[in-house]
Amino acid sequence: MSVRHRRGATSVRPTAGFTLIEIMVSITILAVGILALGTMMARGAKSAGAASAVSQMTIIMGAEAARLDAIPFTSLAAGTNCDTVAAPPLPRVRCVTVTNINPKLRRVSVVVTPTDNPSLQPDSVAFERSISGSATPPLSTP
Repeated sequence: MSVRHRRGATSVRPTAGFTLIEIMVSITILAVGILALGTMMARGAKSAGAASAVSQMTIIMGAEAARLDAIPFTSLAAGTNCDTVAAPPLPRVRCVTVTNINPKLRRVSVVVTPTDNPSLQPDSVAFERSISGSATPPLSTP
């Protein structure tokens, strides 16, 4: 039996390799994926920077609270003292307020306000210091 081929009919030939359209579609899909990954990496870097700044604020407040806790009770003068630090890792304004509640009790608050990142909010810590016995130092008599 013989097989006849009609004229004008397209012959089916095996395709080897990729066509230009397939390659362009693949590159487009790859580009969209890389763009999405780049966006996620930028957001991750921004979040990491904010987390680092919050950690620095916590460390600064803890160190200041420890320093104020180590000062003798009678040396804590009532009032507010602010200082500005422009150096890295966290440029900031730090304010310490000491309030006399009564002769044996003082409230101390520390507020740290970052100056380089407007998205970070000021953070604070407050504690009370007390003394037992007399709040005045004993008088020395000659």
